[in-house]
Amino acid sequence: MRRCLLFIVAVTLLVHGWGQDKKQNPFGIDVSHHNGIICWEKVPDVEFVYIKATEGATYVDPMCQRNIKGARAKRFRVGAYHYFRTTSSVQKQFENYKKHVKKNDIDLIPMVDVEECRKWSTVQFQDSLMRFIQLVKSYYGKAPMIYSVNTFYNKYCAPRFNNFHLIIGRYGNEKPFIKGKGTYTIWQKNQTGKLSGIPKEVDIDVFRKEVLIANILLNS
Repeated sequence: MRRCLLFIVAVTLLVHGWGQDKKQNPFGIDVSHHNGIICWEKVPDVEFVYIKATEGATYVDPMCQRNIKGARAKRFRVGAYHYFRTTSSVQKQFENYKKHVKKNDIDLIPMVDVEECRKWSTVQFQDSLMRFIQLVKSYYGKAPMIYSVNTFYNKYCAPRFNNFHLIIGRYGNEKPFIKGKGTYTIWQKNQTGKLSGIPKEVDIDVFRKEVLIANILLNS
């Protein structure tokens, strides 16, 4: 019976596309209110957690503080991210993030999520994103990680931002491809992971083989 249960668990991990990566590379997740009310006591060990904090100039994720507190109580390495909007001023977006993400609440460098370019030209978008990065670096001491899906990043960000830490979403077996010199730090390879304690499907993030988690610690 015990052998049967172990076999079922192993098959389940492989079906969801992350069991093998967890054995080989540091493995983490990123979460927001879209994942529901997380019971952090039941979440299995992961190497890191990125938690949505803010969006634009005024929005605060309603689960932000609850998730930070719960993940830290589990002794996970915690980071917080901001969803960057092209409809709000850079300064106001930074102030929103800074107000809700205290330096002592995070272990990992901040992260900025870029997925839209609606009102600005590519040059305006890049200059504004660079300004946000500079503000974050000045206050937190290190530049943030940049998150984007592979196609958006290559269209609007590469190669100007290739020297920053990148978390790139590309789902399936094909690894992210970065236009120009440079590569990703973390591959968000699955949006449909299932973990105990998290009621809805969760993003699964895997470090590139050559990268250590020490590379993205805020105080290192």
